[in-house]
Amino acid sequence: MDGVYRLGKHEFATREEYEGAQRDLDKIETIVDHLDIDDPEIAEDIYHLVREGKVTFESKLGTVFFCDISDRVAQNFEYERKKRKKIERRRLKAQEDAEGELQKKKELQQSQMFHILGIACAALSLICLLFYVKSVYTEHKAAKKLEEVQRQKNISQALDWYTDRIRGDGGSGEVSQPRAEASAAPTVLPEYETMYANYPELIGWIRIEDTQIDLPVMQSSDNAYYLDKNIDKAKDVNGTLFLDCRDDFVKPSKNLIIYGHNMKSGAMFGGLKQYLEESYLSSHDRIQFDTIFEKQTYQIIAVCLSDVGAEGAYRYYNFIDAASDEEFDAFLGHIRSCAVYDRTQGVTGEDDLLTLSTCSSYVEDGRLFIVAKKI
Repeated sequence: MDGVYRLGKHEFATREEYEGAQRDLDKIETIVDHLDIDDPEIAEDIYHLVREGKVTFESKLGTVFFCDISDRVAQNFEYERKKRKKIERRRLKAQEDAEGELQKKKELQQSQMFHILGIACAALSLICLLFYVKSVYTEHKAAKKLEEVQRQKNISQALDWYTDRIRGDGGSGEVSQPRAEASAAPTVLPEYETMYANYPELIGWIRIEDTQIDLPVMQSSDNAYYLDKNIDKAKDVNGTLFLDCRDDFVKPSKNLIIYGHNMKSGAMFGGLKQYLEESYLSSHDRIQFDTIFEKQTYQIIAVCLSDVGAEGAYRYYNFIDAASDEEFDAFLGHIRSCAVYDRTQGVTGEDDLLTLSTCSSYVEDGRLFIVAKKI
C-alpha cells in the first residue's frame, strides 16, 4: 500500500502524514468557518493559541496556516501602531478638556476587547466540542454499522441452521434427499445469500475467537478503495477489511491477503498487535475465514514485522501465487527472516495460506502481518 498521497498541491509520503494533513485541513476549515480571521484581534488570539500549543497541527498544512496568521498579525500590529500614534497625538492635544472623556473611551475599548476575547474563547471551546462530538459520533456510527452487519450474518446463519435442521428431521414426513452435486459454478452459502445480495463486493467473513475481529471482508478492483469507506461505501475513518484485488478467492489463490487499519480503538486490525505476545498467540492461533462459497479454518504459522520502506526490503504482499515449489520456499524463507514468532516447520507448497496485514509504528513504514495455513 505504498504510494504518494495528495491533498491539493501538497504531497505526503505516508498515509499517516496524509491523514494528519486531512485532520489539519478539517481543523483549519472549522476555524475559518467560525471565526473572522481578518479581524485583527481574532487573528492575534489564534496566533497566541498556536504559539502556546493550545491549538496544534500535525502537518505542513498547519505550518502554512500559522504563517498566514503570523503575517496577518504582523500587518495588523503595524497598522495598530500607526493608529495608536495618531490617537496619542489627538489625546495630547485635547488632554486638558477631554481627559475624562478619553478615559471613558479607553475603558469602553477595554471592555469590548474582553468581550471579543470571551466570544473567541467561547467559539474555540465550541469548535473543540464540535470536533470531539463529531469524532465520537463517527466512531459510534461505524460501530453501529458493524453491529448491524454482524446481526445480519447471525440471523442468516440461524435461519440456515434451522432450515438444515428441518430438512434433517424430515418434519414434512418426506425422506431427506441428498444435496445435488456441486456445479462448476460455486454456490453462495445460505448464510451469506442475503448479505451478498445487499453487498455484491462481499467476498467473505473473518472471525478470531475472543477478539473484536468478527467482520466482513470486501474486495474491489482498487486496493485503496476500502481504506476510508465502510461496507456501505460511505466515508469511514475505520475503513473496511478487504482482500487484495489481485487475489482470486474462488480458485483460490495460494496466498489470500486481507488488509485492515491498525486503529487505536482496536477496531478492524487494531488488535493484531497483541500477537506480539507469545501467550496471546498460543491462545488465539486459529482464524475462521469463510469465503461466501466455503467455510475455512486457518492456523497461524508466523507473526512478522517488516519495514517495507527500507531499500531492498521484501514486499511480502506481492506473493499471491507460487509458480513452483522453489518460489514457495523462497517466500517461506523471507517470512522466517522477519518473523517474531516462527511456526513454519512442516509447511509445504501444498498448503494454502492466509495473510492478515496492517500498519505498525515500530518504524515509519512498518507493517505487522500474520501468516496462517489452511487446516
